[in-house]
This record gives sequence, C-alpha cells and structure tokens, in this order.
Amino acid sequence: MTTLATEIPVPPTPSRLDRLDAWCERIGDSLNPILVKETRQALKSRQFVGTFSVLLVAALAWTIIGSLSMMPQIYTSPSAPRMLIGYYLVLALPMLVVVPLAAYRSLEGEIDDGTLELLSITVLSPWQIVLGKLASAMLQMLLYFVALFPCVAYAYTLRGVDLPTTLLIMGILLVAGIVLTIVALFFAPLARTRTGRITTLLAVMMLLLGAEWGLAYMVISMILEGNPMSANGMLFAVIATLLVAFAIGHLLLTATAAQLTPESENRSTHLRVSLLFLTTVVLGVAVLGIRMLEEVGIGLSFMLALFLAGLWTVTGSMMVAESSTITPRIRRELPSSLLARMFLTWLTPGPVSGLVFSVVTIFIVNIAIALVIQLAAEQAVFNSFAPRSAISMLSRLCVAYSAYLVGFLTIVRWVVAAVRIRNHPRVEVGLAAMIAVAMLAALVPYSIGLHYNDYRSYAYSPWQITNWVWTLGQILDRSNTNYIVETILVFVTIGFFATVMASPGIVMPRRTAMPERVKQELEKPSTSPS
Repeated sequence: MTTLATEIPVPPTPSRLDRLDAWCERIGDSLNPILVKETRQALKSRQFVGTFSVLLVAALAWTIIGSLSMMPQIYTSPSAPRMLIGYYLVLALPMLVVVPLAAYRSLEGEIDDGTLELLSITVLSPWQIVLGKLASAMLQMLLYFVALFPCVAYAYTLRGVDLPTTLLIMGILLVAGIVLTIVALFFAPLARTRTGRITTLLAVMMLLLGAEWGLAYMVISMILEGNPMSANGMLFAVIATLLVAFAIGHLLLTATAAQLTPESENRSTHLRVSLLFLTTVVLGVAVLGIRMLEEVGIGLSFMLALFLAGLWTVTGSMMVAESSTITPRIRRELPSSLLARMFLTWLTPGPVSGLVFSVVTIFIVNIAIALVIQLAAEQAVFNSFAPRSAISMLSRLCVAYSAYLVGFLTIVRWVVAAVRIRNHPRVEVGLAAMIAVAMLAALVPYSIGLHYNDYRSYAYSPWQITNWVWTLGQILDRSNTNYIVETILVFVTIGFFATVMASPGIVMPRRTAMPERVKQELEKPSTSPS
C-alpha cells in the first residue's frame, strides 16, 4: 500500500545579499525620518543632479586639459601641485557653497511654507529636524568626495605633494563644509519677514563666498609652498580645530533647535550647557597651546581670551533679556531637591537666572585665565615674549573688562525689563541695549569732560570711571589704575546683589506638580498596544 505524503514546500534560505538588504532596510526605517525624506528629495532634485553632473564634467575636463598642458614634462617633473589645485577648486564650490546654501534654503522653505508647523505636532523634536537637515547635507558631501577621490589619487601619483598634506587639504575641506552648513542652518530661522529673509540670504552668500576665498588662498599656498608648521604645531592645529569646530557647531545647532522650539517649552537650558562646553573647550585649547607652542601659544591664548570676551558679551546680553514668565510646562521640569536647585536653577529660563549664570561663569573664566597666565609665567614664556609686568597688566585687564561686563549686564536687565512692561521684544533686543549702554557709558563722561576743558585734550581722571574704553586703554599703558579697578568692582558687586535680591521669585522659581491629566497623556504612548 502506497501512502501519499503531502510535501510541504520549504522556503529557500535567504542569501547573504538578501540578508544585507533586509538589514539595510531595517536600519533605514530606524533612522531619522527627516534624513530619509531630505535624502530622497535631495538626490532627486535638479540642484543635486545638475551640480553632480557639472562636478564630473569639470573633473574630467581638468584631467584632460591639465594633463595635456603639462606634456611631456608630466612624465619627468613633479606635476601634482597644479593638478591638485584644479581638483580642489572643482570640489570646493559644491562643498563650501552649494551644499550649505541648499541646506539653508531647505530649512527656510520648511518655515516659509508652514511645513515646520506640521512637523512640530508630530513626535519629531526640533533637534531631529535640524540633525536630519545636517545629515542630508553631509551625505551629499560624501558623494562629492567619492566622485573626486580617483582624481585626487591621480594627482598624488604625479609627485610633488606629500600624502599628509593631501589628507590635510581634504580634511580642511570636509570640516569647513560641515561648519559652514551648520552656520547656514543657524541663519535660516533668524528672519521672520520677507525683507529679513532676503537680507539673511545675502549675508549667508557673502559668508560662504568669503570662506571659500580664504580657504582657497590658504590651501593653494600650502600646496605651492608646503606646510610651514612644525610637528607639534600641526598636531595642535588638528586637535584645536576639531575641538573648537565641534563645540561651535554644537552651540549653533542648539541655537537653531531652540529657535524652532515653541516658546512654551524650555529653550535656555541646552543653550547654557552648550555655552559652558564651548567655554571649557576654549580654555583647554589655550592651556594646550601654551604647553605645546610656548611663545606662539601666548598670542593664541590672548586671541582666545578675546573670543571668550565677545562670546559672553553677546550671549550674556541675550540671556538677561529673556522673558521672566515661566510657563507651567517649564515649571514642572524644574529641579526639586535642594542640591539640584543650588546648582541647576541657573540653567533654567529667566533674565535674573541668566544674569547669575553669566556672572558665575565670567568669575570662573577669570580664575581660569589667571591660572593660565601663572602657567605661562612658571614656564618662563614671558621672558622671551613679553616682560614680567605684562602678567599684572593682563590680569587687571581681564578683571576690569569682566567688571564692566557684569555692570552693563545688570543695567541691560533693568532696561529690557522696563521695555517688557508694554512690549514683548525678542532676546536680540538685549544685544542692542548692551551696545547702547556701552556707548553711553563711554561717550557721556568723555563729552562732559571735553566740554569743561573747552574742547581740548585732557588727562584721565577718576571721573571717567564709566568710560570703559579709556580705562582699559590706561590699563594697557600700564598706568596706576588699581584703585579704579577696585572701585568698579565694589559698585558692580553692589548693583549685582541688589538686582538678585530684588527678584527672589525670578531667581529661584518653584517647581509645580504635574497634573494627573498630563501624566495620563504622557503614559498613553507607552501603554498603547503596538
């Protein structure tokens, strides 16, 4: 008796290629949806297709024209510099201009068309939106790099440029392209009117073209004349550039995401943490520069100190111009324990908390600068770079500028508070108020003294104590201004503590409990069936 067995078909074993395709599909589904959307739109857009086609045609044309123009010396003499300059110019245009400008137009188009408002009601956060735009731009840069890589390799085989210089040029181009893209994304949400958008677009274009010209000048000089830096200088330049670029990029991305965040949410905490990170990186780079470069490190540290002074002048004036109104959503996220309130309250939104945060950070930065100066003095760097009296002059200069800055921030806080009685200005008004206060503090006493001296030149006196320009100039001349600096510190300290004590509710806001209805709404996604 024969039994008929029903044969069940066995599914074929997936091949390695099928498994790789399935894995790539899962990874693609788990990526940022904005990245997927932007990548699909970018790779299908006329801008990318046209730019990529022009890039390939220009690279091929320069390969043929450049090679034929150097015949027959191309076989016997080093010909890499000329070919590499051409390939750099071909690659720099899309990397430094086209891609950042396309990222700017993409985010600005989202805002102008109202698409961003639809994205804000989804589960996507502003950080995901901004990072999706940046990742899409970086993917386009990668495709441009891949397309030009054989050409750069061909130029390297012609001799005349060493491998480290070639890699350094490509690294400069990549880092500069990413940073310029972040800067372009930062400018996109700044303007709210049509006139403002046109002005912002022109500013971005001028910035991109200026950066391309400056980098082209530096790279061409490096190709033709060689790398002038020593091994220590080269290592320091690479480390410092990567650290500072990452810190500045993080700050600009945080500021861009904050501009896309609704006003009812906390937009200050991440910005202040990013500012602390950037300040720490700059101070670390200054110490590293003194350790590795000695005399050159002192000049670099002075430039970094000027950068920190400008950074905290701009950001501090904006922080003290924030609204004192804290929404219930922000209050529910405030620290609750005593220790957390002591150290984390200054990261929460508010003008007085921003003032305290700025003053504490400026104080810490002054201590760090004093330690850096002491480090340079211990290494005897000042013996060859500047006399010993420069140590005292630099210390007084930092203290005096910090004292003026704290005083002006205190005044700006009250000026903007008076403006907010009848208006609702943006935080940029704080920067305008800072400029006005600084100009009046310098011009008013100087004009009065000029009038009483029959409009003739006169010597510095304590009556010019608010004239920060003249006072800082006196310190640079190493005049006896210790008593003036001490007087400024006394008045600034009194004004600062008076401002803090006059606003106890704003300085230390209380946390509110989360309503049960809000808890239920937040728990719904986690309890809903998948």
